[in-house]
Amino acid sequence: MHRNALERRARRSSEHTTALRYQLESTLKRGRMAALALTDKDGLLVAWAGEDGLCEELGAVAPMVARGAPRRLSNQGLQGDDVAVRAIDCFGEPLFLASLGGGVAREALLSHSARGIQRILTAN
Repeated sequence: MHRNALERRARRSSEHTTALRYQLESTLKRGRMAALALTDKDGLLVAWAGEDGLCEELGAVAPMVARGAPRRLSNQGLQGDDVAVRAIDCFGEPLFLASLGGGVAREALLSHSARGIQRILTAN
């Protein structure tokens, strides 16, 4: 059987930034989400998928939501859609994977994506 037929990922890259973008774009599409943002502890974007401005807003609130702020942030411009955040530890530093929207499988997709992000960031 052809090797590409066995490969589960449609796109690959050895460059971390490109690989992260591919990972987030795949999760965004599969989860029918409005936006995905990977941020550092200060809410600065590391990688994202979706409209740039929306991802910047989502990234800015991700650390706050992870610390227990309300999931519905209507005064932040993220009107009416749920925000979900998954904390990721990478070399002792916290990162946050935040999604806007998504269906019932959102938590499973975020968990899967978080494992992919850790794999990408810890690869030599």
